[in-house]
Amino acid sequence: MKYSINQLLDIPKLQVILDSLYEVSGIPSAIIDLEGKILTGSGWQDICTKFHRGNPTTEKFCIESDQEITSGLQDQQRHVQITCPLGLTDTATPLVIEGEHLANIFTGQLFLQPPDRQRFRLQAEKYGFEEASYLLAIDRVPVISQDKLDQNLSFIANLTELLAIQGLTQLRSLEVQECLRESEERVQQIIASAQEGIIVYDCGLRFQVWNRYMEEMSGFSAQQVLGRLPQEVFPMLERSGVVERLRRVLAGHGVDSAEVELQRPDLPRSIWHTDTLAPLKNADGEIVGVIATVRDITERKHTEEQLRQALKMESVGRLAGGVAHDFNNMLTVIMGQAQLAQMKITQGHPLWQPLEQIAIAAQRSSQITRQLLAFSRKEIIDPRPVDLNQLISEAQKTLLRLIEESITLHCHPGADLWAVKMDPSQVDQVLVNLAVNARDAMPDGGVLSIHTENLHLSQKSCQYLHDASPGDYVQLVVSDTGMGMSEEVLEHIFEPFYTTKGLGKGTGLGLATVYGIIRQNGGFINVYSEVGHGTSFKIYLPRSSSAAPAEAQRRCTDVRIGSGTVLLVEDNDMVRTVTMSYLEELGYRVIVADTPRDGIEICANRQNKIDLVLTDVIMPGMSGSDMVREIKVNFPEVKVLFMSGYTADLVARSGVVEEGMHFIQKPFDISTLSVKIEDTFLSDD
Repeated sequence: MKYSINQLLDIPKLQVILDSLYEVSGIPSAIIDLEGKILTGSGWQDICTKFHRGNPTTEKFCIESDQEITSGLQDQQRHVQITCPLGLTDTATPLVIEGEHLANIFTGQLFLQPPDRQRFRLQAEKYGFEEASYLLAIDRVPVISQDKLDQNLSFIANLTELLAIQGLTQLRSLEVQECLRESEERVQQIIASAQEGIIVYDCGLRFQVWNRYMEEMSGFSAQQVLGRLPQEVFPMLERSGVVERLRRVLAGHGVDSAEVELQRPDLPRSIWHTDTLAPLKNADGEIVGVIATVRDITERKHTEEQLRQALKMESVGRLAGGVAHDFNNMLTVIMGQAQLAQMKITQGHPLWQPLEQIAIAAQRSSQITRQLLAFSRKEIIDPRPVDLNQLISEAQKTLLRLIEESITLHCHPGADLWAVKMDPSQVDQVLVNLAVNARDAMPDGGVLSIHTENLHLSQKSCQYLHDASPGDYVQLVVSDTGMGMSEEVLEHIFEPFYTTKGLGKGTGLGLATVYGIIRQNGGFINVYSEVGHGTSFKIYLPRSSSAAPAEAQRRCTDVRIGSGTVLLVEDNDMVRTVTMSYLEELGYRVIVADTPRDGIEICANRQNKIDLVLTDVIMPGMSGSDMVREIKVNFPEVKVLFMSGYTADLVARSGVVEEGMHFIQKPFDISTLSVKIEDTFLSDD
């Protein structure tokens, strides 16, 4: 039994009853639990405590008597009566409640006939007791006849039956109370641990229950909201119609679930939740309040927004992919013919400047295509471990040319910066686009700051960062002191073609490009801005498991003159013509083929010693990679450089990017082609 006898019986009242019994009968009694704890005692004598149990020899007799009593009670006797070897009589009656033995009611010590004083003088002498004191103690022990003792034991037996009934009644009461308490605790645990919000309103629509889920979701503790009206804590609930819906439920009307926006005090952005309202009724069926169940749908809303953004990106990607090939082929021709024409004249020639403008326009047009591909994450890239500090240092001159003289550029490189895996050209794109955005936001001048540092994001800190995942990152912060942006503008800044600039002053692809590049490289970006107080772009790039090379890779734009025979395979006549002219200007002997089958036949002719195959990736009838596989069966040492104007996904499907082969993206100029050919010749494959 998990309840003690003290919890089941009124011990002070029992003490009073047994005291009265002693006054009437002169028989000492005591209630002692099974652990030996004395609960009540009436008329106790000191013959045992001061003499018999105080002597090691005589104490053994007392212990034997205790064992005999205990053994008798364990045999479920109604009571046990013994006379100890020292001449005193004791009785014990078990106190049993619902079949469990909890305590004993003892009667004694006493004599059933007048004591033999000579015996006790001899006992005093034998065991070393002080005779006068010992005999005085003997005289105080009551002398009771067996009949009177039996009457007393009968009374005790009846008393134990009453106590058993009283204890059982109290036991049932305690069990009911415990069940109620456990039930209440269980309900509280269910409410507290529920994976949805539970709110209870009283008839005045004041908060009565606010569970842990609501605390975590809203940022308000139960202590902050209980007893208050919803509109006092969350004014937006009045505007969104929640309070009116609560009033309707309280009036007995049904209402539909609703999606509600809620502003947290500790977050810069709001959260979304859906609620279901139902009436709270008492035992008579009267409506006495409202029960609301609430579920956080912020993540779902966020996912929906991501889906909408992804659909926009997919649309742009399809658009870019659809036009990229033909557009890049044409830009290759335009750029190439302009460059080749410039190579035939001197810089002072009247046609030099127009040709230069054509080349520049073609280059800028290729950047627009590249921005579209970067945003849709279909640009072909060459990621490698790089040091952002080094790339930013190299880009400073370019950035200074982009911004106005009234704008000051401050760079704060972080110490011992981790490497990130990224295409260096994409870092340039990010810096240039953010610098241009900052320049346009500071028409009257200001400060452009670029800051880097190592950062570890915990699970908790990711809760407050859009698109974040825990881990090690290199943070790149680009800040300006410009005009800043409103919340409405911030919601759209990464959308393609969205711009706040005037007609003809922006493509709306700059920040979309930045977003696409960062996401393509496994990072994320957060923007913090306030009208009149500038803007800060915080970019988080995953830490690379490899270190950046000690020296930056040299980016050479010089034309590299070479030698050898190049097989050019290209199905577009104009691209084939301008590329052949490039190769001849670079010093190579060129053999051309307009189909992959022609390329295979040319290589099969042993008189044609081919040093390099320069081939388009996607062509009618056969892909460039399939053609190369057949060529390499007989010429495994031949070098191969692929080119394409298609998007990354289509090129990758042809097995080029995945196999790590050498590749050049259309459109390209003569210097880029020369460097790529030289790199291909110098490679080990």
